[in-house]
Amino acid sequence: MPETLITEQSLHQGTLVALHGNLASSAWWASLLAEPPVGWRVLAPDLPGFAGSAHMGEVSISAYATWLRDWLANHLDPGECPVLLGHSLGGAVALEYAARQPAEISGLALAASAPLDGLITPEEHYPLLELLREDKFLLEMHIGALFPSQQPANFTQLVHDASRMARTHYSGNARALSTWKVDPAALAGLPVLVLGGELDRLTTPDMVHAQAAALGCRATILSGLGHGFPQEDALAFLQHLQPFLNQLPNDRLDSYVTLETT
Repeated sequence: MPETLITEQSLHQGTLVALHGNLASSAWWASLLAEPPVGWRVLAPDLPGFAGSAHMGEVSISAYATWLRDWLANHLDPGECPVLLGHSLGGAVALEYAARQPAEISGLALAASAPLDGLITPEEHYPLLELLREDKFLLEMHIGALFPSQQPANFTQLVHDASRMARTHYSGNARALSTWKVDPAALAGLPVLVLGGELDRLTTPDMVHAQAAALGCRATILSGLGHGFPQEDALAFLQHLQPFLNQLPNDRLDSYVTLETT
């Protein structure tokens, strides 16, 4: 009778696509890329116009979602349905994409995501946004405030990437979020994880709870952390992300390959 040998040489994984927020880049997912959730590979693009990447056309959440569909077509296997993870503005992009093509993804993880009805920046704040383009000290202070408990190890890289954002994006992204919204009914039936930071002043815990209620799930608020909690405490973030991913269908996951030997 053949003997069964178990090996992990061939590991088929589900795909988690991590989308960064405003003034950010793929470097915000450095910890997640280095230590991905078990059973999942992580892809993290730079959205157009961020961290020196090319940008053409309008600055809008809709345009970013259109770009994302083209990007995914070049980075996924045919028929593969990834989980989208969106932080801040990246959450709006993930929501926009999911509302358009719910059958093309297997779940949504929203981390301090922009609210479903957009995020209004007061008019008096726009001059400050424009100052961030020229004043690296202000930019560093602005980004540092997102991590009230501790700065990520690659904080210098995050500031550098922010300084390379397209000039159109400083006010443009704020305008884009103020005019964007998504109908939660378009996301009905889609597995969703909603997380927020207790000390987040941009996407407040109240906003996070309202978003979760509209999506028919419960919010989890991470104690003592701010807007950048996925990077501020990557381990705590993963401890909430992994169980969510574990309960999702993952038809590419085959941790063990069975070989017959004589």
